[in-house]
Amino acid sequence: MEPPTFLELPITIAPSRPLPGRHEEDLEHLAGAARGELRIPRCLDCDRQFWPSGPVCRFCFGRHLDWVSDPGTGVVNSWVKAHKQYFEGDVVPYVVVQVTLDSGPRLTTSWTGDRDPVVGEPVAVAFFSVTKGDDQRWLPQFGPAAP
Repeated sequence: MEPPTFLELPITIAPSRPLPGRHEEDLEHLAGAARGELRIPRCLDCDRQFWPSGPVCRFCFGRHLDWVSDPGTGVVNSWVKAHKQYFEGDVVPYVVVQVTLDSGPRLTTSWTGDRDPVVGEPVAVAFFSVTKGDDQRWLPQFGPAAP
């Protein structure tokens, strides 16, 4: 497996925009991103990975969960280009992409490519930091996979 990609440009969130929340079910995902790992919950009862995280498996409702490091590769399932500026200071347009990971789960995230994505295109995860004041978070985003 190739080493994780950390994007060189930290992003400072516009003062009017809140940082992504930290919820108990997401702490391992956020901690993994800070280490350059895409962490995904896995059900020990049915052995399936799933997203979004939660207190039970979305497939079998099992409560025996663990976290695994996912390679962070997949394909573009869908995407949209947003032209509306929801928070003052945000740069528009921006692309939101839904990725189907090779391991199965679908994640909705931001796009790091220098062009619009293509449905079915192979993608890979990269990590970027967002800061607001003294608070910093690392988040995954996807872009074209290296050929």
